Amino acid sequence: MSNRWLPDLPWGRRAKGSTLALTIGDASVRYVFASDSSEFGATINSWGAELRGSQTREAFLARVKALLPAADRTLVLLDTLDYQMLQLEAPNVPAEELKAAIRWRAMESLEGTPDDYTMDLLSVAAGPGRLAEVLVAVARNEVVRARMLECEQLGRSAKVIDVTETAHRNLLHAVLLAESDDPPVAAALIAFAGRALMVVSVQGQLCFSRRFEFDVDTLAVAEDDIRSALVSSSAGEESAERSMVQLHRSLDLWDISYPNLPLATMRVDAGPKTPAVLDRLKPETGVDTRPLALSTIFNLPTAKKSPPWHDPSYLPLLGALLRPAKASA
Repeated sequence: MSNRWLPDLPWGRRAKGSTLALTIGDASVRYVFASDSSEFGATINSWGAELRGSQTREAFLARVKALLPAADRTLVLLDTLDYQMLQLEAPNVPAEELKAAIRWRAMESLEGTPDDYTMDLLSVAAGPGRLAEVLVAVARNEVVRARMLECEQLGRSAKVIDVTETAHRNLLHAVLLAESDDPPVAAALIAFAGRALMVVSVQGQLCFSRRFEFDVDTLAVAEDDIRSALVSSSAGEESAERSMVQLHRSLDLWDISYPNLPLATMRVDAGPKTPAVLDRLKPETGVDTRPLALSTIFNLPTAKKSPPWHDPSYLPLLGALLRPAKASA
């Protein structure tokens, strides 16, 4: 079983400077292939999702291996169930000791020992304007090893392991770079499958993230041509209200934590219902709220179907392609 679009290109030919981004799950593999990419944008040549169905794990990975394009670099995006994001108070230690201190502080929220985990410090406090908190991505070593071994089964060597929060930051950063003004403090709100992830970047650095319930269908009902019985019911209205409460809570958490860093803009992507959701959000956010203009940073050599950035399930992979060169492993 598959859901993919393949270009009219020979798979055996490796595009110079090309990147393959993968998410490997128990029942599926999702991918995006770019012939070139940078923190400013990417040229997307193929994308798709392969479903395991009734195949054994080994047979499934062998089938996917034969379908994936050759690339100069492969990166793996961890599933959200594979890792944790921790927002921790920044230890008051010299910069060269910060990572070690964070590893031990993170263990207050984790089981086992620091040697059981792979940790990545995503925001680093520095100087007189140091952040009150730091953001840390944490995954068990066996999870990271499993993904790397699966890449080997797919005939690829994973050079980078990434997470959705940094991928969404990359999307936001690229969109802002494409504009004439570059606000120092900006947020991205991306909603999909009843949930939303809000990230905040300060001068391009990821400094805050929060996931929460966010029902796009009920929030967008005012713009829909036909109201379903569910949306017209009190249950639908309650769901929309809960979504707005969670959004306001996220905005308030940022304002309270960093009163000297007010948000200048928030960019939103909610798939096909983005315009309707924006109409609902704009009067309530208190900041400049616009769509996340992904069409300005991605290019398709040939347009045979709807581009992948119209499907929110591909946005983390698209963002991972925009990983800055200095952050590459």
